[in-house]
Amino acid sequence: MAKQPSKPTVRRARSRPTKDAQLMPSLSPTMARWLTVLALVMVIGGAILWLRAWISDPNNLKIQKVEWHGDFQFLKQAELEAIAEPFTQTNLYLLDTDGLEQSLEKNSWVRGVSLRKVWPNQLLVEVETQFPIAFWGDDKLLNQFGEIYDGTLPEKQGVFPIIYSPQTSGRVMGERYVQLTKMLAGLDLEIIELSEDERGSWRMKVRHGPEIIIGRKEQEKRVQRFRVGYMQGLKNRLGEIDQIDLRYTNGFAVEWKPGAAVSSLNGDTEPSLRS
Repeated sequence: MAKQPSKPTVRRARSRPTKDAQLMPSLSPTMARWLTVLALVMVIGGAILWLRAWISDPNNLKIQKVEWHGDFQFLKQAELEAIAEPFTQTNLYLLDTDGLEQSLEKNSWVRGVSLRKVWPNQLLVEVETQFPIAFWGDDKLLNQFGEIYDGTLPEKQGVFPIIYSPQTSGRVMGERYVQLTKMLAGLDLEIIELSEDERGSWRMKVRHGPEIIIGRKEQEKRVQRFRVGYMQGLKNRLGEIDQIDLRYTNGFAVEWKPGAAVSSLNGDTEPSLRS
């Protein structure tokens, strides 16, 4: 029999890895974490830059409400609102707080200002206003802390006392006024003026009564002497007296108003060196 021809052996070619099929090197867990953190930081940083650019526009998140707190008995709130209005045409981020506080405090009736931002668009303004207790000379006022400030208060003329000294602080003069008021307690006398001149000599005036010259020395002792004289005879004739001078060693001198009937009062003594 004839031999069958044998089938040729087919060889399979081995597949070779292409460049595209090459495996990427694997990342370690630590490197993966660092890359994640870096990506997160970049996202957050971008968001912050965008937010900063957005809020730097005064038309974004504009201040919608300004709330005022304080005692406006002697000061109109509208005056402060007019001062603040140009500053509040922006948002809280761009608000010039220092400039606003300084501008408000230029008003002589404002003793202090504090600002509080309430996000997103509200501003609270706390105003400490001046509280006057006396006139300081002709054109200034004295507050409860003994501080002198510019101001007028026509409606309090004749109500508030007038205090003045060219050389002594308002606080010291205020303390003297309180001291003298206590020394005259119970006499139904109200001090409406108290002044000190360049030499340090004190003078006071009582309501519906005379000017009383106290002098530079022994003021407490002299006022006590006046108190005794007042109780002994001056009380009923105080309206007839123009001036009382306490600058005597053991008593005081009385200057009567024109037309007043002059009579001897206990408390009058011989004149001596005045100071």
